[in-house]
Amino acid sequence: MLQILRSAPARLALVAFSLFFSLSLLSRLALLFTARHDVSWDISVVGILACGFFYDMAAGLFAAAPWLFLGFIAPVRCLGSRSGQWLIAGLMLVFASIFIFISTSEWFFWDEFNARFNFIAVDYLIWTQEVLGNISESYPMIPILSGIVIAGGLVAWAMKRKGVFAWTANGTTTWADRCGGMAAGLGFTSLTFLFVSQSAMPAFANQFHSELAKNGCWSFFAAFKQMELDYTKWYPKLPQDEALAAAKKLLVTPNETAASPANDDLRRTIKCAGHEQRWNVILICMESLGADFMTYGGNPHGLTPTLDRLANESVFFENLYATGTRTVRGMEALTLNLPPTPGQAIIYRPEGTDLVTTFSPFLKRGYDCGFFYGGDGRFDFMNRYFSTAGCRLMDIGAWEKRDTTFKTSWGACDEDLFNKTISEADKADAAGKPFHYFCMTTSNHRPFDFPAGKIESPSHTGRDAAVKYSDWAVQDLLNKASKRPWFKNTLFVFCADHCASSAGKSELNVQKFHIPCMIYNPLLVHARKIDALCSQIDVMPTVFGLLNWSHDTLGYGYDRLAPDAASLPNRAFISNYQKIALLQNGRLAVLKPKTQTSLYEWDLTTRTLSPLGPESAGSLLHDATAYYQSASWLFSSGRVKKSFQ
Repeated sequence: MLQILRSAPARLALVAFSLFFSLSLLSRLALLFTARHDVSWDISVVGILACGFFYDMAAGLFAAAPWLFLGFIAPVRCLGSRSGQWLIAGLMLVFASIFIFISTSEWFFWDEFNARFNFIAVDYLIWTQEVLGNISESYPMIPILSGIVIAGGLVAWAMKRKGVFAWTANGTTTWADRCGGMAAGLGFTSLTFLFVSQSAMPAFANQFHSELAKNGCWSFFAAFKQMELDYTKWYPKLPQDEALAAAKKLLVTPNETAASPANDDLRRTIKCAGHEQRWNVILICMESLGADFMTYGGNPHGLTPTLDRLANESVFFENLYATGTRTVRGMEALTLNLPPTPGQAIIYRPEGTDLVTTFSPFLKRGYDCGFFYGGDGRFDFMNRYFSTAGCRLMDIGAWEKRDTTFKTSWGACDEDLFNKTISEADKADAAGKPFHYFCMTTSNHRPFDFPAGKIESPSHTGRDAAVKYSDWAVQDLLNKASKRPWFKNTLFVFCADHCASSAGKSELNVQKFHIPCMIYNPLLVHARKIDALCSQIDVMPTVFGLLNWSHDTLGYGYDRLAPDAASLPNRAFISNYQKIALLQNGRLAVLKPKTQTSLYEWDLTTRTLSPLGPESAGSLLHDATAYYQSASWLFSSGRVKKSFQ
């Protein structure tokens, strides 16, 4: 082995490995400092560093492999020549700049998401148009990139000045040593690829520790590799018949009876007495609007005067929780009414097309259904999902130029989105056709830019100002819509897609899934508060109840205003990409890969989780498994497809 390390190619690879390892260590220490108030400063910090050391070593082998290959194929005289030394210095400058850039990007990513690179970073790589525009609008990129290149140059200069490149050139260049170095390098890298997995990382009680222990590059490629997680392979499960039977029993209520006695038919029949309403429905899915921005969620700054007022004039879900941490996850919950399946949201997956959704009952009744978005609906495959669900696509690609007055990289401002929605509603009403529109806002998203002169806070000054503008846009929508003839016949549903942040010390920070939802039109519905623990998947079933529509459903949501609402279970589903959980009656069951589970008691007053022993959990874990296993089976078996109905 020592003989191999004397070869020039191996020395090149060793230098690259050392540089990568050093940058990874510095990056971890910087993030540890950034998260110092959230880290539990106990012996587990040693675990962070030890685990990080291991994954940095593993990732470093892959980072060094190209240099080993370069040294293997380079002509013998090239490595020791003056031009060869300058070539190596130039390549090392690029190499150092790339990984300094990655470390810097990871710092900004952590600032936004309190996490190492994950599925979101993968999405950002794929959807470059929106993301690059968003980054350029949010950060001073020219100074940042210039600083990164200068730092990379300083690293390369210091290495050259210290004779590092000369040391590599003085290594042996025989073919025996070259082949030995290549074989050893490929061997170690192959073993790492086969036997090192991020899923093998030990569990930390503090979720920040789990993130800090990762290597950013390794975490990124692990996320890219694991877009979906097979429930039956990775998660706790019951015998399939038992899981379906248990789910069927949990879902059926006196008001929502089983469509058939078969265990593998989870459809429920909802029968409403009386006359069906032909009301229009406009659902506004509001970007990143957590409950903590509103007065009822404890915000003292008056950011949302309009929504605070509507909360008292609407059917208001004051104890409702988002199913996930991404927009597509919120869309999935609001339109499929299913618990979140592990991995990417169904909307994102290739199989997430031609599904039975909440649009289906509207389409059967002749409604004009549309998906309205001020950005490019191809992002996250939203257009694919909504078009195959039967919606007209009204993303910015379908707008006329005059429809957009203010735009960021993510899309037109909320005011433009709502004006376009009103315009299309006018057309549908003039044609005598009822409508159901799903509108996705963008203004409460970095770079937090919006038109000047709408609110007292200037644009580009942070999320609070963007929340104020989004709230103003809601008031502007209602002011304009109230003057339309169709207003008296239209329900407005305002619901967040997810919170602005979901990170926390616990495995799943329950409070950071708490979102507002309200169903508004004082001409049609009486104001009331729903204080039961609810999920996003309960929103549209409640709307169908207000419409008095009889229909069959595969969804797991409930009409929270049904005659038997008081007897319905108080439960919500929350998740991130790998962890899926059931919050029920103040207790939380978390299902994790490798069939692991965690049980907690949730204190709503202190907003904290405390461990719960299995003997105290009762049926909680069984119910969570039945819900999630059956929901995953519904999707994987194709039962949610239109063609299966």
